[in-house]
Amino acid sequence: MERLLVVWCPELLEEGEHGREARAFRGVVGALGTFAARVDPVRPGVCAVPTRGPARYFGGDGALAGLATGALSGRGRAGVGIADGLFAAVLAARAAVDGEPVIVPAGATPGFLARWPVAALDRPELADLLVRLGIRTLGGFAALPGREVLARFGTDVVVCQRVAAGTEGELPGFRLILPGARPGPPAAATTRQTGFWGDTADADNRASRAVAGVQELLHAEAAVRGRLQGGRGPAQRARLVPFTGPAADGEAPAGPWPGQVPAPAPAVVLDRPLPAQLADEAGRAVGVTGGGMATAAPARLSVDGGPWTAVAGWAGPWPSDERWWSARGRRRQARMQVVTAGGRAHLLTRERGGWWLEATYD
Repeated sequence: MERLLVVWCPELLEEGEHGREARAFRGVVGALGTFAARVDPVRPGVCAVPTRGPARYFGGDGALAGLATGALSGRGRAGVGIADGLFAAVLAARAAVDGEPVIVPAGATPGFLARWPVAALDRPELADLLVRLGIRTLGGFAALPGREVLARFGTDVVVCQRVAAGTEGELPGFRLILPGARPGPPAAATTRQTGFWGDTADADNRASRAVAGVQELLHAEAAVRGRLQGGRGPAQRARLVPFTGPAADGEAPAGPWPGQVPAPAPAVVLDRPLPAQLADEAGRAVGVTGGGMATAAPARLSVDGGPWTAVAGWAGPWPSDERWWSARGRRRQARMQVVTAGGRAHLLTRERGGWWLEATYD
């Protein structure tokens, strides 16, 4: 997990009509650039500096925090914090406003986060639910069994729990400004070499600046990239998230995911599954028993009312029972892979008494 120095400027978190806040924030970024080769604006009023190189050069985290404090003198209210991961460093910087820098020792992030309220996650609905369950701090949230959190709340909340526990460093969607992009009005892109402190490659910076231009013309979520997450079907596992830089995502939650379709993944996943019919040699509809077994061997397939096609091979079914604890939200499905005589492979889903074409393999 990357160790960061974060500057939090509470008066610059919201941009005004005349651009004063944006200009002031650019001044903050420029001031930090006098001693740091890389300064990443994270969102209006918040920027981060990777500490590994600068801290070694200047004599430690304390010296680096002192340089940042001095550089910000006369630039309005600000807090300086250092910790492992962006989330903890931001909280440290928030705690340091109008005071001395807050430095969380390396490896001490879980203990630092434990006492913060769950509202620090900036997920109001989740925080309200946790409080009603009697869980008021990040430490209490982190102590919940991970599998139960996954089963009850899903993968997004699992990510929040890992951030609360200090095992992941950043909440999805927190960054609103890309690495390599400058705050304020668009500036001409310039080519530069890799930074002395191990900055990202110039190709990554050019890509980030190009995407930043798209987001400035449209909106922050106009550019997205695919992200793999936990789930059973391919539509559940694929998620589009706002592009926040070239860094790779961590691995998707390992599960368990009973009923998950095995690899390889299908090449095309339909936004809206198409109705399908699956029949055996005698023309009888193929179903799935309560024990998760096919009622007969599939022999013919018709999709969306089209002509029947012979089935050359099949695998499955893989039954799943989601939200089994909820009377209203329970969802029972079974998925089956079929290959037609023409050589095309499909993923079918059995739900609501019928078959649906969910995806197609390459």
